[in-house]
Amino acid sequence: MPALPYQALVFDVGGVIVPHDNELLFRRLAARCTAPDAAERIRPLTMASCYGTGERPIAALHEECRRVLGYDGDWPTFLADWCCHLSIDGAMLALVERLAAAQRVLLFSNTNLEHWQHLVVMTAGALARFEAYLSHEIGQMKPSLAAFRDVAARAGITPARSLFIDDMAENVAAARRAGFKGERFTGQAALERFLRASA
Repeated sequence: MPALPYQALVFDVGGVIVPHDNELLFRRLAARCTAPDAAERIRPLTMASCYGTGERPIAALHEECRRVLGYDGDWPTFLADWCCHLSIDGAMLALVERLAAAQRVLLFSNTNLEHWQHLVVMTAGALARFEAYLSHEIGQMKPSLAAFRDVAARAGITPARSLFIDDMAENVAAARRAGFKGERFTGQAALERFLRASA
């Protein structure tokens, strides 16, 4: 990859390096619940922003699922269910590692501690070697403009000189409103074509 004209490349994690099947997660959790409407209620319960920002720990979600929906698994079972939908795109991880060897690369992810720890193990520590800004640590989530500005300030980067890459259009749009250059991730081949054209 030729030298790129960016101060930093800022990558989303989920949907870029980490494919995830949220419907599998919802089905797995609901299958252990006794509430007859668990399948409908599990999605809004688990997607509450307080878990992504770290305002509430995932252990509290486990207890809420037990209390409200009759989830019958213990904490280790819940952790296995909670992470069942995550996988690693090895080729994308290798690409991001190659890019990081040549220039500054940041990760900016909406994630919780348990998912992040699971992914670090799945990648044999590779994700932990990146400069990462995680929603549960900074207390803010994409697509908040404040979150993008906070990451730029913490990282000491100029948004206008940095490229943000995410699979979700609303996050890319928010990054652009915060002053970043933005590109929606639609696959590795398309991203590599875009980066070569940017050089």
